[in-house]
Amino acid sequence: MKRRGLALLLSAGILTGLLGGCGNASQGNGQESSSQDQGEIQEDTQDGNTDVASQGETITVWLPPYAGADAELTDQEFWDSIFDSFEQENNCTVKVEIVPWDGYGQKIITGLTSGEGPDIVYTDKPYDLIKSGALDSLDNYFTQEELAQYPYYELGIVDDSQYLMPMMVGNAIVLYCNMDILNEAGVEKVPTTWEELLDTAKKIKASGSQAIPFLQAWGRSNAVGTIMTSFLPYYWQAGGEMLDAEGKVNINNEAGLKTLEYLKSFQTEGIFDDTITSVEEVGTLFENGELAMIMDDTGGVRKLNENGIRWEFTDSLIGPGGQKATWVAADALGLASNSKNKELAVKGMKYMLSAPVMDEFHDKFYAMQPVTVDAKYTDDEAFKELYTTNADILHNWPAFENSDSFYDVLYKNIQSMFMGDMEPQQVLDDTMEQYHTIVSVE
Repeated sequence: MKRRGLALLLSAGILTGLLGGCGNASQGNGQESSSQDQGEIQEDTQDGNTDVASQGETITVWLPPYAGADAELTDQEFWDSIFDSFEQENNCTVKVEIVPWDGYGQKIITGLTSGEGPDIVYTDKPYDLIKSGALDSLDNYFTQEELAQYPYYELGIVDDSQYLMPMMVGNAIVLYCNMDILNEAGVEKVPTTWEELLDTAKKIKASGSQAIPFLQAWGRSNAVGTIMTSFLPYYWQAGGEMLDAEGKVNINNEAGLKTLEYLKSFQTEGIFDDTITSVEEVGTLFENGELAMIMDDTGGVRKLNENGIRWEFTDSLIGPGGQKATWVAADALGLASNSKNKELAVKGMKYMLSAPVMDEFHDKFYAMQPVTVDAKYTDDEAFKELYTTNADILHNWPAFENSDSFYDVLYKNIQSMFMGDMEPQQVLDDTMEQYHTIVSVE
């Protein structure tokens, strides 16, 4: 049984907001539903807890953990407490399962495809779930008026259908600059274009500064992390689209070539040396004032402030064709196709994403961007314009088959380029050829 006492940890105002939000949730047909009877609340005389009457429906939610080691609540305690009011309002039971990050992706695929999974699932890699039919489209469950309340809803569209509703949006990749280092080299402003970034790096190097002008981590064991910060933003800025008209990945195009030639130019100009494929970590160098410029996520700004780094940033460089774009996290909630209570599950999803719930989650566990227009902004004020006015430049991982294998192949081939074993065009040719071989075999 859930510990009702945990609800006391939530403010009275939050609880009022949560209860108020339940009665107006929309059903799948877009019509507003009236509040259901709360049902009898039975007192547990043994431990003083109360549970919703058992005759209602049941939905299950799978989520990964976000609570830190020093958090006052575990994830399980938080969500059980949060759902108390929803259960009472809807005369139902919500079973929350916190699934460890290690093996999370495989577990949800296995669970959903076997029929043993949840009704509501958190995912950051939806392609296999959508392709297998494990996730249902949400198109019929959200009206256009409702979608207007979710500023990042388009990040949940796959194959022209709303399969996901973003829950954890943020950590956008931006260009940070240590202004003390730039100023010492005679540079007064943050670079805003590809050309300016390279020119600034060259000026810092020529100034005799002991700081590293600019660096990327092409020696990481995690290929995806480097592709996220050091390839995708540039590819999008070059005007590239990851998916073709048929929804297949293809980077063997003009944008792909421009991107690789630009990255290679940092080595040609002496900004990167031959050790670039051994660099495993660059964030600490910037935090310690040893690196002048870095592409990194907005979530790292607290450490910069703690270390006294005088930083400025640009949300996106302007590519050769005048385009701005960058990567952003957009982990989301999906609806299981085999859910037996889809209307209730969607209602639960909307409840989870509501401002009172997400504000409390951000406050207690992990601060990210507000996913509804009425939620609180909790990030550094410097990034507010990026996440609001300029949100159209934000791109999440494109969904396609065997994406991890593709990124791994691309990463290794770019390493070969920096080692002098491949030219940029060969990287593109070989990456697509190797990827197609992997897909055809699997």
